[in-house]
Amino acid sequence: MNKLLLSFSILFLLFSACDIKEEGVSDALIVEVENPYGTQLITNYKVPFYAKNRAGNDLTSGAVFYVNAVAQSTNEILFDRAGSYEITASVSLDGQTVNSDVYTVHVIEPRHTTKIMVEDYTGTWCTNCPRVAYKLEQAVAQNPHIVPVAIHYSRWAGDDPFGFSEVTTLTQAYNIQGLPSPIVNRTLGFVWDENYGTLEAETNKSQALGLAISSSVSGNTLNIDVAVRFDMDLSKKNLNLVLYLTENGLHADQANGTSYYGGQDPIPDFEQKHCLRSALIGLYGTTIPSGETTANAIYHYQFSGSIPAEVNDINNCDIEAFVIDGNDQHAPLINIQKAAVGTIKDFD
Repeated sequence: MNKLLLSFSILFLLFSACDIKEEGVSDALIVEVENPYGTQLITNYKVPFYAKNRAGNDLTSGAVFYVNAVAQSTNEILFDRAGSYEITASVSLDGQTVNSDVYTVHVIEPRHTTKIMVEDYTGTWCTNCPRVAYKLEQAVAQNPHIVPVAIHYSRWAGDDPFGFSEVTTLTQAYNIQGLPSPIVNRTLGFVWDENYGTLEAETNKSQALGLAISSSVSGNTLNIDVAVRFDMDLSKKNLNLVLYLTENGLHADQANGTSYYGGQDPIPDFEQKHCLRSALIGLYGTTIPSGETTANAIYHYQFSGSIPAEVNDINNCDIEAFVIDGNDQHAPLINIQKAAVGTIKDFD
């Protein structure tokens, strides 16, 4: 019996030796790698990686990061090809070099095209606005992933027949001092320079989500279903979904102090396209629950409401559904989808 107990004691000590050794290492000397987006990432998307110890201290500034054992010059890593990658970090602690465990990420090609929104702050009374309208129309003709929204500004009641009721809130938020002012992707300070290449460069950037829209009209009721699909885990972000309703085929004389459209001033019966008629669920939209923004998740939002009184003909209207990175006036747009009312636009 004593020999049997002795044998069990020796085995216990042998099997527990590794645990004792592990427990003996200070948490300050155990380095881990993480990133905000989880282990499924997309190509051509810059991802920050961080190093920390188990004591919770941020070691990123003094760390060297490696991708498949190749040292990187920064902790922000962009993967240009799909595949699996091993990320490690090396940190000098207490006079010794400490290497992290391997953090493996799986990189996929984005499943969605990147579309951008250009909010063209304009007015039928604005003599310089036809210049931006023309150049934006030419840009859209070259690239359908550019989504224009014309936001008309009325200086006083009746000044512009298509004035957007909440325009002042937006002009103040984006510090707009005069027209025209085309703002790209709701980014503060990003006023389009009227060069097509600037917009093309934005559409070439990968984004981690895409949208789909379907809608119908029943009497005076507009019904919309929006789906948002995620390629990466964005649960650490505060995302909001916004719905715009815009209208085409509106006509009014347009002041013109430019050489565009024949230089005629005013341009009689000018077609005003993409006019913002309503922010259906508010200028900053509704919160997307973080639990529904993980990798491969699909979030659904349904809207049903009366057709806004501002709309002349719902059959000439489009829906723009977009996701912003935040819930206020300084939240930039991540991605957008556009679909004519009464149609279905799938993920693309």
